[in-house]
Formats: sequence, structure tokens, C-alpha cells
Amino acid sequence: MEDERVVAGTRLLSSTPHTTTNLMNLPPPPGHPLATYVVQVPKDQIYRVPPPENAGIVERHRKAAKAGGKKSKWNCSTFLIWFLIVFLLLCVIVGGTLTVIHFIFTPVAPSFSVTKLHVKQRKQGSPPTYHVTLKAKNMNEKMGIEYKSDEDGGSLIFWTKTLGFGNFPGLKQNVGDSGNVNIKIQGLKGKQVPTMVQKSISDKKTKRQISLKLKLECPLEFNVWILKLWKKDLDVNCDFRVSTMAQGTKILSQKCKTKLS
Repeated sequence: MEDERVVAGTRLLSSTPHTTTNLMNLPPPPGHPLATYVVQVPKDQIYRVPPPENAGIVERHRKAAKAGGKKSKWNCSTFLIWFLIVFLLLCVIVGGTLTVIHFIFTPVAPSFSVTKLHVKQRKQGSPPTYHVTLKAKNMNEKMGIEYKSDEDGGSLIFWTKTLGFGNFPGLKQNVGDSGNVNIKIQGLKGKQVPTMVQKSISDKKTKRQISLKLKLECPLEFNVWILKLWKKDLDVNCDFRVSTMAQGTKILSQKCKTKLS
């Protein structure tokens, strides 16, 4: 009787569509003799285990992804390293070039010396005009000099009193050239000429020696052919002594100091 019910149940399950047959050995129910059971499970309830080769494929994809990430990081690091190397080389080249230019073409201040003084005064007590002539020499062996005109760049001083101001004229000098620079100092209007200076100008019989100081300021440009390498400011201080400020003036002594800044 029990066998008939099992066969009937089996036939009922086999009539269900879309099913596969799995034979499973189940333990017999307690209290019942050993029997054979046939169980049918629907397809949508069967859990398949992927084949081992699928795991190998996934593992290969993972390794490839990791290798690609490492490769991109390596490429980025390599690019940065080469960029830094090239940048450092350029810095070394530019720095070396500038250092060589600095030592080879180091600007040297020109030299000055007072060679002549001539004073004109319309009448006693009026502001005199002082014409000072200097000799300027370019001391640079590889660079020319261009002196830029500077308004009120020159001043003439007697002790602590300023006698007047004048313009520094423009001038160009090639390597080793020397030439005269004429500075016209105009006396100050409305200010009395110092007594000793006025006596030295007016007294034509007795020569009265006078010590004076000339200050000059002007911008310079040092060049090699058409290349302008340096721009500097020139300061000149000349202390000189003349035999008289009247006619027949002679320069008794003079000393000029120049400075670049």
C-alpha cells in the first residue's frame, strides 16, 4: 500500500512542467521499513556551482586590473621624475650662464678728473654760472657705457653751502674711450654768494685759492654691442682746489671718487 502511494506521488510530480529529476538518497522515516524515494525539484530552485575555470578567469582579471593601476602610477611617477631632472638641468645651465656673464662682464665705474673751471658773473652779487669740465674714461675692457642725461644731476659746493645745480649731459663711450664732460652749474637765485667765493671771483689782482666739491649723479647703461646687460646709478664726488675763480683759473689739486649702485 505504501509503495503504491509513493509511485502515485512520483507520477504527480513528474507531470509538473519545467522540472529536472534529482535522485537523492533520503533516510527512511522512523518506524518504517527501508524504501526508495524519487524527488523532483523545479529548475528555479536549483543552485549551480560555477566551474573551477571561472575562478581562474576572475583571478586573471583582478591581476590585470592591479597591474594596470600599478603601471599608470609608475608612468606618472616617471614623468614627474624626468620633469624635475629637466627643470634642474635648465636651472643649472641658466645659473651657470648668468654667473659667467657676471664675472666676465662685471661693470666697472668710469673714472673722472676735473680739468677746467670757468666762472661767469654779470655783476657783483648776481648768481654766477660755473662751467666745470671733467675728463671721463670708460674703464671697462668689454663693455660700452651710455650716460643718461639727468636734470639737476650736478651740484657745486663750497664747504657746506651749495653754490648751484646743473644738468648732467648724455654721453656714450665705447670700450676704453675717454672724453670731456661739460657741466654747467647755474648759481642759486635769491641767495647771496659766499664772501670768500665772491672775493675770489672779483679780485683780479690777488689770486685767492678756493676749495670746492662737485657732486654728480646719473643713470648708466653698460652694453655689449646692442645688448644692454646692466643698469646702474653713478655717484661721483670730486674734491678740487683752484688757484682763483677769476680769469686764469688753474686746477691745483683734485681727487674724484666714483661709485656704482
